[in-house]
Amino acid sequence: MTAPIVATTGGKVRGVEIDDGIVTWRGIPYAAAPLGDLRLRPPQPAEPWNGTRDATRFGAPAVQPPLGFTGDGLNVLAEGLGGQPHGPLPEPSEDCLFVNVTAPVDATRRPVLVWIHGGGYQLGHGCDIAGDGAGFARSHGIVVVTFNYRLGALGFLSVSGEKPTGALGLHDQIAALRWVRDNIAAFGGDPSRVTVYGLSAGAKSVANLLASPLTGGLIHQAASSSGGGEHVATPAQASSLAERFFRELGTGPDRIRQVRAEDILGAQDAIATGARATWLWRPAIEGQALTARPIDAIAAGAAQGIPLLAQTCVDECFIFQLAAPDATDQAERVLEQYFGPVGRDEILTMYATADTELAHDPGKLRLRVMTDERYAVPTARLAAAQAAHAPVHLSRYDGPLTGLLPGVSSSDRPGAFHGTDGGAIWIGGNGVAGQLHDAWGNFVVVGTPAVDGLPAWPICSGDRSATLVFDGSGSYLAEAPNAARHAAWDGRDWTSGMWWSFDGVL
Repeated sequence: MTAPIVATTGGKVRGVEIDDGIVTWRGIPYAAAPLGDLRLRPPQPAEPWNGTRDATRFGAPAVQPPLGFTGDGLNVLAEGLGGQPHGPLPEPSEDCLFVNVTAPVDATRRPVLVWIHGGGYQLGHGCDIAGDGAGFARSHGIVVVTFNYRLGALGFLSVSGEKPTGALGLHDQIAALRWVRDNIAAFGGDPSRVTVYGLSAGAKSVANLLASPLTGGLIHQAASSSGGGEHVATPAQASSLAERFFRELGTGPDRIRQVRAEDILGAQDAIATGARATWLWRPAIEGQALTARPIDAIAAGAAQGIPLLAQTCVDECFIFQLAAPDATDQAERVLEQYFGPVGRDEILTMYATADTELAHDPGKLRLRVMTDERYAVPTARLAAAQAAHAPVHLSRYDGPLTGLLPGVSSSDRPGAFHGTDGGAIWIGGNGVAGQLHDAWGNFVVVGTPAVDGLPAWPICSGDRSATLVFDGSGSYLAEAPNAARHAAWDGRDWTSGMWWSFDGVL
């Protein structure tokens, strides 16, 4: 077919047919390049262009460390999760604010799925796991949007004297959603039927977007894999990280726009690398994109009327134990930092009491604590907060695992872990993989994740938190799974921070 040309607010773009009946446009600027004076400042409108821009190649990912750069197993995070393949990518660059669109040929007013990639706010690019999004375009007629946003210090450093500061990667995400609102109809999408979906840091971004006062009318449904609504930086946390960063950089905030991007990355890596840096960089509550803790804003009705589909994996944090063998060794210190010695001991005792297997396996007990503190409990609280304002469906993925690296066998792990549902959701397949793909696709298209062959899946309401458990041996509905364990967190409030300790950083 003739290469499809679409007129956007920035100018015309020419895409390419990538499969029979599926077309894609890649590397479209959704904001100006954040270079020079625009570094560490909110995204500005893209510069319009004359003629027709070639949109057959991906734009550069955000500045980030190379995968596997620490040798500590972090490459498991990116290489072991499966997902759609994608074409070659340029080298990472500060000029990274690009969007990609995939749609069925001749699509008109089709529902839109906007994907927010994960990577701990320090790694990744728009086509991670999702690829071109052709699976959903083909199976459910969905228009799929992926995009890059600023990462690490360039996306989330709080700079004294700047306003807003500390959440520019979140501002990028909001700018991408505005681009979708203004342009997606030209690609065959319906700007009044936009679902945002993210995994890991992308899922935490979904909660941030639901809480933000800047996203009104931009989001109509939301889906979250391995997220929650509580991972942002307080002003004190953001300030302590900035002080440590500038100490490593060897200069002050007044010269942040004069140093090289590679020096900024070097200072970032000097604080922490690999899996240990996963929770270091995160959006700050800066008064514009975020005005309160996301969970509090959502509970107050910030996302009124927006249906939510939220999922976790049964053993989320085993992947971090693979990447950094000292991960679960941090549990006692983290709990004591949050709740003091008494609270720490209460939680550990309740876990040992709730599950006799854990009482005889301290390593597994700490792994469960890490999984629940990072993902399961925050996701349950996010679901409860939004259930007062819109339909919410909860689910958990127990396996089977897909895309495991050589050397990571089924006997090495306790259950499905962080991100291992992503490939099945995007690609589909037989059995539980097909159920996951159809649940997400149906949610985007008709607003409910119901799938033939699955049990009836009620929404959360009041104290009820029925959870659809996706399992290769047979998916089933469970009422509040692991309630005895999760009761250890009842009545406790904490601001999620790093899992590892870094000198001078709160």
